[in-house]
Formats: sequence, structure tokens, C-alpha cells
Amino acid sequence: MSKKPFMSDAGPVTDPEAFLPENPGESADTAATSGLTPDYLFYRQQFYRYPIKMNSINLQKLGWWRALIWLLSWLRTAVFPHRKPKQLEKAVRYTVGKYGFDQFYKDYIRKVSGRAAREIALASLPENRQLITVSVLLKKLSLLNKRTGEWKPLHLQDCNIAIAQMDVKAADLEVRNDPATGNVWVSMHYYSNPPENGWHQPDEVFQQQAVSELELTGLAAAANVLDVMVERQEIIVADHFNFAKEQLKDKDYSKASLAAYVFKNPANRWYVLGAIAAIILQFSVFKYLYPYASFINGDSYAYLDSAYHNFDTATYPIGYSRFLRLFSVFCKSDTALVALQYLFLESSLLALVFTLCYFLKPAKGTKIVLVCFVLFNPVLLYLSNYVSSDTMFLSLSLTWFTLLFWIMYRPTPKLVFWHGIVLFLAFTIRYNALFYPAIALLGFILASKRFWLKLAGLGFAVLLIFAFVQFTSNKYKKLTNIKQFTPFTGWQLANNAMYAYRYVDSAHRKPVPKKFEALDKSIREYFDSTRDVRRYPSEAMKASTVYMWTPHMPLQTYMRNQFKKDSTATQHKKWASMGPLYAEYGRFIIQQYPKEFAVNYLWPNFVKYYVPPVEFLEKYNMGVDSVTEVAKIWFNYKDRKVKTRLKSFDVPILSPYPVIVGMMTAMFLFGCISMLVLGAHKNPVLRKAMLLAFALWAVNMGFSVFASPIALRFQLFPILVSAAFTILVVGYIAEAAFINSQKEST
Repeated sequence: MSKKPFMSDAGPVTDPEAFLPENPGESADTAATSGLTPDYLFYRQQFYRYPIKMNSINLQKLGWWRALIWLLSWLRTAVFPHRKPKQLEKAVRYTVGKYGFDQFYKDYIRKVSGRAAREIALASLPENRQLITVSVLLKKLSLLNKRTGEWKPLHLQDCNIAIAQMDVKAADLEVRNDPATGNVWVSMHYYSNPPENGWHQPDEVFQQQAVSELELTGLAAAANVLDVMVERQEIIVADHFNFAKEQLKDKDYSKASLAAYVFKNPANRWYVLGAIAAIILQFSVFKYLYPYASFINGDSYAYLDSAYHNFDTATYPIGYSRFLRLFSVFCKSDTALVALQYLFLESSLLALVFTLCYFLKPAKGTKIVLVCFVLFNPVLLYLSNYVSSDTMFLSLSLTWFTLLFWIMYRPTPKLVFWHGIVLFLAFTIRYNALFYPAIALLGFILASKRFWLKLAGLGFAVLLIFAFVQFTSNKYKKLTNIKQFTPFTGWQLANNAMYAYRYVDSAHRKPVPKKFEALDKSIREYFDSTRDVRRYPSEAMKASTVYMWTPHMPLQTYMRNQFKKDSTATQHKKWASMGPLYAEYGRFIIQQYPKEFAVNYLWPNFVKYYVPPVEFLEKYNMGVDSVTEVAKIWFNYKDRKVKTRLKSFDVPILSPYPVIVGMMTAMFLFGCISMLVLGAHKNPVLRKAMLLAFALWAVNMGFSVFASPIALRFQLFPILVSAAFTILVVGYIAEAAFINSQKEST
């Protein structure tokens, strides 16, 4: 038999007005040993590539209602775990779902095999059958429009076509074109298995039946028949369903994508189902208790105001404001926003957990603990409920770290591209991502091979960030006549420096440059007048942000004094204009009093890094029962009141978190040392993973302790990563101890 032409998913039609073949590829998924394996299946006047697969082309052919039913049926099969099938019916249903089996395969299998698919043992395939072939010579093929009864010319390439119609006894037909005459041979295949009747019927019976059924299929008109011949074969190999035998093989997911590993690997199906159920149940209960989103006084309303006015620059990075504005195009519900944030956060965490399991292959018990740690973590719900950049930044950071993991072990251009995009998006939402390229550099160095790909990937990410920095800097130059990336840095530096300056004795104060004299005088006068911490309790705080945000404190009052005569300046312009001066002043104070800065700011902040305060998360909506007007307008609230179904706005469930984080941090560091002692550094896969995790923890600590006051919501990224690795390390140690005890007992 001549080699078959390339087959397309769209069908075998070659009429230029109907279809032009595209993207030719291999025609079948299984080896054709008999030459009878179909290339297409004909169902409801449409051609489907054989074996049938769930894809967009096939869904479009079915129509939206049947497509929806098929999709739901397939999803049920794809999601729920199943064992290796023993019968052909189950094997086919596992590939296309129950609806797909009933529509495409049920009748066809009975016609080929002579019995129901559930009666056929998968291991017995392929089967030997008797074949009666009725070859019909046609002037041409025609396609019947069953609605109008009109026949239209049909041009098919050479192929084998399975017939799904039960009222047509022919199981399939073979189309062969004769280029010399322009005629077409269509061979109708009838399968028989003694002592079934049919084999010994006269040729005339089969000839009449074939012509009649060919017309019944709507593929040819009886008027175009030129000749009919009958041929009988005692034994043929019916290998039509060999594709189903793939279900008997043990699939190797060691080189699969993350999606295939998670959703197609039967070992992970129960985790996926449990995760879906846990996420839906927890979120439903949480929103029943807290029907409104939470707002941080200052942060949340600043984001909403920026989104409302579509500002190019704002107090905080514009990424989250742009996200809010984009989301508002589709939905104004705060519940929908919180749901999306929570789903994104849980998905990114689960992606990281499954990535760790994929590469590091922990024991089953460790895997269960990891998944439960991600799913049943209340801080994720409370964080997601805030209209704040925290959740989106955390989700993007986890996604970035997961992508970096994959690049470290299996770099591809696609992964490198998305790594750059995600890193850029994280940077637009919070500038804490400033140190991420340093971690990415380490990950790229640890990645195997493909030097130029790694170099291009890192350069791509840096280029995107540089473009955003330039855009923002130019906007600030237009606003303040000073080119700066973010005024926030200047305010933060001045705020941090004041915690050192407060504890400098007046006798030891050094002179300041003239440009700082007025600012320095107002700060010293403030410190001299607020020594009594009982009257001024905010002065007892260490490493906080009160100096940069409180209206009556020196940085804010000095700003207002500078713009007394300028009534046209907006609040944002005033705030941005002070950034460069405050940055210089903050650096000067820190350089002049490094010891005081280390003792009174760095050390308290370092302690906070070890046991981060719960901060705003300790109370729902910061303990107030109302929101500002911008929140009411943005989310279409009836009024400004928010409520909870609990007796109090307190969130006691998060109170133990600082202690838990401190314990997990100690265990993480101890685990890193233990893994070295146990020889984990000899395992290249584990060595890379531990090195990347420790680098993230260490670099983040250095950056965070110096940059800004520590709080739990700011540190959840390294906390979650280090906690996941702590669970892994404990699992490895427990597994090693168990193996050693088993060896000793034997």
C-alpha cells in the first residue's frame, strides 16, 4: 500500500473553497500494521482526526452546546483519579470522557469488534477479524446537506475514515483517488467474526448494501456509482484501537512539564482535588465571616486614588493601581477582587510546592505536609482580603522564584522570556524586587549549559526594569524638575536616619551643611520637645515609619512650609519634590552616626526580621468599621460602613505568627547546616535548591533590614520559601534517620 498523505486536524477535504490543509504532520499516533487504522472519524457530517482528542478544533465542530457537554465530561475524567483500565471502554473514556466515548466510539467499536467495548479486554488488542471489502467506483464524491437535501461536490484526499453512525453497518471506508480518470474508489469495510452471519451472503447483497449506506452517510450519491466489487479476507488485524493501549503503560513524568506533572500524573490527582475543595470551602467560610474587603489606612486608598485618576506616578509603584483599573473594566465587586487575589496566591504557592516535589522528590509524608502548609494557612486569606499590593507582589514573587527553579534545572527560551516578564511586573508593583536580579543571576549561573540563553534572559529582565525606571524618572522630572526614580526612597532614608539621630546627645551633634540647616533644626527641636515617651508614645517605637507619614512630625511640617507660597502645587508634587533633599539628608545622618544607626535602627529591625510583627493584619480593616469615599465609589458600596459577622475586629489567629516564624527561621538555618553535614552538597539537584533558597533568605534580610521597617506582610515571600525548605529538610532528615534505623535492625 502506498504511503498515506499528511493529515490535518481540520479534515481530509481538499476543495479549495472548503478547506486548505495546514501544518501537515504525522497522520497517526499509533503504528498502522494493517493499513486499516482510520485517519479520520466521520460524525454528524464533520471529519475528526483519529484518534479523537479534546482540542479547540473538535469543540468548534460540535457546536457550543455539545462542546460544553463534552468539555464537562472530559474534565470530570481528567480531574478525578483513576486506575489503569482493563477494558477498552474505560481506556477510551479516560482519553475523551464518557460523552466523547458515547458519541464517537461506542457504535464504531461494536461494528469493528462485534461486541460492546466493555466486553473487550484491553490487553487482548489487537484482535483478528474477518473483513468484507466492497469497493465502489464513483464519478465523484458529493456531500449531502441534510437540512436542504442538496448535494455538493466533495474532494477528499486519500485516507481511511471511520463511520460513527450505528445505522450504517460499514465500520469504515477507504478513499483512493484515481488521478488519471478523476474517478474515486471508496472501499466500504464490513467486519465479521464467525459464527456471525453475513460472511456467506452473496456479493450482490453487499453491493446493494454498500451503495445504499454510502448514500446514507451523505458522502456520495448513488447516481455517481460506476462499478462495485466485493473482496473477502479470512484474517485481518483489527488494530483500530491500539491507541487505547497507551493507558496500560507506566507514564514517565520525570521530563514532563509542570502542568502535565500536576494534572496528568495520577499520583497528584487527589492533591489537586483536595486543593480545589479546600480553596473553595475556606474562601466561602471566610467571606461569610468577612463580607467586605479590608483596607489599610493610607496604602489602600492611595492605590484606589491612583487607579481612579490613572496617575503615571504615585506614592507607591503604579503596578497595583494599574491592575485595579484593569480589573474594574470587568468587575467592580470587592469579593471578586479578593477571590482573584486569593486564587492567584494559592496557585503560585502550589506551583512552587509541586516544583519542589518535581525536582527534589520528597517522601509522600513530606509532600502532604507541604501541600497542607500551603492550603491551610490563615494568613493567606487575611492578606488576600486587603486591597493592597501585598498579595499580588507575593504571588508574582513566588511565580518568579518557581520559574527561576525551572530555569536552573531545565532552561528554555520560553521560561527565560516569562521569567523576565514576571520579574518586571513584580518590580512595577513593589520596589522590593530591586534585588531579585541578583538572585536571578545566581540561578542563571547555577543553570546547566546554554550560556547565551542565560545571558540574554537576564539582560531581557534588566532591560525591562531599566525601561520602567527611565519612564518613571522622566515623569518625576516633568513634575518636579528633578530627575529621580522614586521620592519614596528619600522619605524612607530620612525616616530611618531619624531613629539614629534621636539618640545622639546634643553635645555630640555635628554641624550639618547649610542646605540641611532648617530641616535639621526642626528635627532637633522636635526631639528635644518629645523626650517624655509617656506623653509621646510613638517615640518609644523602634524602626517604624511614623516619622515619614505622621502629619505633625518634622518631615511633613517641613514639606508644608516649603510650599506655603505655592497654592497651585498638588500634594503629590509637594511630596515628590522633597524626595531628593530627604535622601541626601538621610544619607548624611547615617554616615555621621553609623553606630547610633546600627544600634537604634538596624538591630531593632533585624530582631523584627527574625520575629516580624503582625502589624495591620492583627485587626480586620485596621479595627475601624468604615472606609473612605474613594473606596465606596470604586466598589459601589451603598454606604461607607463595613462589617464582620464576628464579635470583634481582632484577628487572634495570627498572633502566634511572629513566634512561629522565628522558630521556622531557626530551623531553616539549622537545616541548611544539617544538610551540609549529611552530605546534601554531594547531590547537585539538592545543592542548587538549598543554595538558591539560602541566597534568597540572606539577600532579602540584608536588603529589608536596611531599607525599611520589617512587618509580617512584607516578609511573607522569604518566610514561605524558607518554611517550605524547612519542611523538606526535616523530611529528608527523618527519612535518613529511618533508613539508618532499618539498616541497624537488619
